Amino acid sequence: MILISAELDLADPGAMGDAVAAAGPAQLAARSTAGCHAYVYAPDPCVPGRVQGYELWEDEQARVAYLQGPAAPDLSVDLGGAALSGAARASWQVVASEPVYDDTPRARADFFSASEQAPDQQIVILGEIDLDDPSQIDGAIERATPLQQATRDDEPGCEAYVFAADPVVDGRIVVYELWEDQATLAAHFEHENYFAMGGLLRSLGITARTAKYRCVPA
Repeated sequence: MILISAELDLADPGAMGDAVAAAGPAQLAARSTAGCHAYVYAPDPCVPGRVQGYELWEDEQARVAYLQGPAAPDLSVDLGGAALSGAARASWQVVASEPVYDDTPRARADFFSASEQAPDQQIVILGEIDLDDPSQIDGAIERATPLQQATRDDEPGCEAYVFAADPVVDGRIVVYELWEDQATLAAHFEHENYFAMGGLLRSLGITARTAKYRCVPA
C-alpha cells in the first residue's frame, strides 16, 4: 500500500469553512475510486487555517489511475479557489499493517501479527470514530483539541496527532497519527494523554476502527 500525507495552509484562515465544503465532492469521488482505502482532507483543530490530509491506496497503480482519471484533484478548484500560504507532502510505502488493538484488547506498538519486527521504522495510525450521537461532533472536537496539542507538544517522537471532523460524514472523527518509531508509540500508549483521550471518546459513545501501518519513505 501507498500512504500519502499533506499539510495545506490557507492564506486566509477565515476561508476554511468554504474551502472544506468545496472539497467535499472531490473527497467523496476519491473514496469511491477502486483501490482507495482512505482519502481525507480536514481542518486541523490545533492550527488555524491548516488542512491536514491523508490518503491510503492499495498500490501505486491505483493512485496513478486516480490521478489520471476524471476525478483527479485540482487544489485551486477543490478548495473553492482558496489561496495557499504553504504546503507540505510526504509519501510512504507500507511494509506492514494490522489493528492497533490485540484481542485483549490492548493497544500495541509492536506488530504482533508480523513475522518480523522493525522497531526503527515510522508508524502511522489511521482511524475512523463514529459518534453514537452525531450532533456531538463539534463539542467532541473542541474537548479533544487540548489533548491533541498536549500530545504534539509533550511527547517525543510525535510528528502528527490529528483528531478532526470528517468533512463529508456527519458525526465521524478521522484520526491521523505519525510516530517516529515503535518505542515512541509504545511510550504514548502509557502516557496520560492517551488515557485522557480514550476516556473522553468512550464517554461520548463511539464505534471505532483503527489500524497502524509500518512505513518507509516512498
